Amino acid sequence: MTASSQALPGPLGQPAARAARPTIPVTVRAARLDDIGPILALHREAFADKFGGAFGAQGAERGASALAAAWRRQGPSALRGMLVADYEGQVVGTTTVRTWEMSGDDSGAAELAFHEVLGLWGAARSLFALSLLDHRIERGEAFITDVAVLEPFRRGGVARALLDRAEQEARLRARRFLGLYVSARNDAARRLYHAVGFHDVRVRRSLLAWMIFGQGRWIYMRKDLL
Repeated sequence: MTASSQALPGPLGQPAARAARPTIPVTVRAARLDDIGPILALHREAFADKFGGAFGAQGAERGASALAAAWRRQGPSALRGMLVADYEGQVVGTTTVRTWEMSGDDSGAAELAFHEVLGLWGAARSLFALSLLDHRIERGEAFITDVAVLEPFRRGGVARALLDRAEQEARLRARRFLGLYVSARNDAARRLYHAVGFHDVRVRRSLLAWMIFGQGRWIYMRKDLL
């Protein structure tokens, strides 16, 4: 959800007690500029805690407007690596797979857009909060962020389809491994990532992130490709 698409993955799936639904036949494709509205609506639902922490309890709408302005100002480069799951013309899921070459694209344009929408203090606060979620991507890594699926479509194979496409993109770029962060308390997401071949590598702790986002412990997971 950040201007650089480096936010940590948020909620996935539902409690294990719910029966799994049949696989939903989605088409996973590269995001387009006209997908910005649906993507941000999905992010606001899936990452409510991160929107609240970054933009304030009442600032989710303005935060989404700031992100939309930043992405539109950057143009197609803002959507590099961003994927959407399309079901009958509706964006029902999204993720982003980034490589080190994509880091830092048009950061000045993003900051300017934040200043225009949120004001000087609001932009500084939001950009600082989101910076706590950044990850330095290694050269051999394809880093996955912002895995999100609309609530009615969860447990229908949409997240797996997005992860499969992200892995395909990584292999096309000859990356050695996939990496991602997941909240230590997000058991459903961790089960999914383990099921598709990821393993736990290390735990990241941040008191500031806990104070701002209400969670301060994330697990870095990795899937080797070579």
